Amino acid sequence: MTDPVSYEALLRRDGKVITHVVGDSMRPLLRDRESIVIVEDVKRVPPQKGDVVLYRAGSGYVLHRVMRADAGDFLIRGDNTLTYERVPKADVIATMTGYYRGPHSRMIARGEFCDRFYRAALRLIRLARRVQARIRRAARSLFGRRR
Repeated sequence: MTDPVSYEALLRRDGKVITHVVGDSMRPLLRDRESIVIVEDVKRVPPQKGDVVLYRAGSGYVLHRVMRADAGDFLIRGDNTLTYERVPKADVIATMTGYYRGPHSRMIARGEFCDRFYRAALRLIRLARRVQARIRRAARSLFGRRR
């Protein structure tokens, strides 16, 4: 039996990795066990705000979107999550440069029209969620909680 090869080793050797997505934190963009992503070493493709990155989290890996870049870390979150994470830049190992949403879809590259459209739509969706949450909080404070 051979030891599994880490993403870091594959990135050092090949510069990029193609793998399936596991989990729902990046829905609706990426689907659990259906979507395939192409990630490239951060030295080849440095991440920018709005990019999806692969980073080490304990003994595993996570694929989430960069919301803000600070001096020593990134503020990151999944498209389908509400919480932010601070991730040291040293833990980010790759930037997503393309993806297939499903088994019969075409590849969508980072920066092409579909990718830019999704990013813009995501900003509007998040804005709508914030407005909805504020309205809900205001209604609760005015009318109290119903049981």
